[in-house]
Order: sequence, then C-alpha cells, then structure tokens
Amino acid sequence: MSPIFIIFLLYFAVVYLSCFLTGCLLVRKSWPLECKLLVLLSGLTLLVEMVVGLCVVRRIDNLWLYNFFTPVECGFIIYIYYRASVHPAIKRLNVLLLGLLPVSIGMAYWLHPVFNRFNEMAGLVYLFFELLAACSFLIDALLNKSDTPPGRQPLFWMACGVLIYSCIFTVISAVEDHKLKIPYSLYMLYSFVGNTSLYAGFIACFICLHRARRGPVVTSPYQIH
Repeated sequence: MSPIFIIFLLYFAVVYLSCFLTGCLLVRKSWPLECKLLVLLSGLTLLVEMVVGLCVVRRIDNLWLYNFFTPVECGFIIYIYYRASVHPAIKRLNVLLLGLLPVSIGMAYWLHPVFNRFNEMAGLVYLFFELLAACSFLIDALLNKSDTPPGRQPLFWMACGVLIYSCIFTVISAVEDHKLKIPYSLYMLYSFVGNTSLYAGFIACFICLHRARRGPVVTSPYQIH
C-alpha cells in the first residue's frame, strides 16, 4: 500500500469525521427534518467508510459494501430535497425520482448482475438521480420570489457539493465504460475534489443553519422558520 494512498485514507477519514461531528455539535431541535436527516446521513457515511477503510488496510475485498449503502445515500439525498423544495413541479420531480429509484436499481442489476463488487451501472443511476435532485433544488432557488439570497439557504451549499461530486464521478464512470483507463494519480485527484466538495457542502449547510438561528432559518427558497 503506497504512502500516498494511506494519506488519502487518513484525509478522507478526517473529512467524514469532521462532517459528522459538525452536524452533531450544531444540530438543534428547531432544525427541519431534512437537515436532521443530513446529520444522520453523515453518520451513516462515516460508519460505512470506516468499515471500508479497515477492510482496505486488512486487504479484504470491500467494494461490494457500497452496493448496500449507495442506494440508501441516494434515497436520503432525494428525500431531503423533496422535503426542502416548495415549487410544485420540483416536488413532483423528486417524488418521481424516489418512485423510479427502486425500479432503476432493479433494471441495473438485471442488465449487469454484479454483486461481488460495486455495480457500476447502478452507480451511474445513483449519480444521475442525485444530479437531477441537486439541479432541481438549485432551480427552486432561482425561482425564489423573496429577497433571500441563495447563500442563506443552507441546502443550497449541499446542492452545490452534490452537483460537483455527481458530475466528476459521472465523467469517471463514462470514461471507464469506454474502456479508457484513467491514470491512478488522476483518479485520486478527481476523487479528492469530488468528495471534498460533497462533504464541504454538508459542513457549510450545518454552519449556515447554525448562523441562521440568530435570524430567520431558511431551508428552501420559500420556507422561513
């Protein structure tokens, strides 16, 4: 195991732990359900990634674990944006995504029945659905008729992180589907940028919610608590 890979493992462990601890330290009863679910998702991510990291260190095949976690993660993200969105068309889109998710997963495993390692076709489904959900929330923010700037909407930061993460890993998956080998160093760089953007967006969401306690808590373009 190369020293660079170990450094990346430690870095991501710090990122996951920082994200979860930030959410736990700042969460309040007054937070809307979707933001509390984001804290729970951060905890589940930390648990799964620690198990995967331990398996990597012990040289145990572990990527199949993501077959169980990534659909849960995708469902959490879509549901969070469903709860936070207010525009009727955006809410209907998220409901449609939630309904299509299990059907799309079944089709992905039927077309590409891989269970002993991560199912890349199913992974593309999750990335595409998360991308649509993030874009839908950003559109919801643009449709905002109030004077609330996007930066004061906590889940806006999560959407930006999810958008960057989904775009990067969709490109990686598309390139690998065409049998083009991405250099390991380049893959690690993309992974670094994508994962950092995602969890930095989570952390920024938690911090924005905490600061908003001094004024109106805005979780969606039209919602003020």
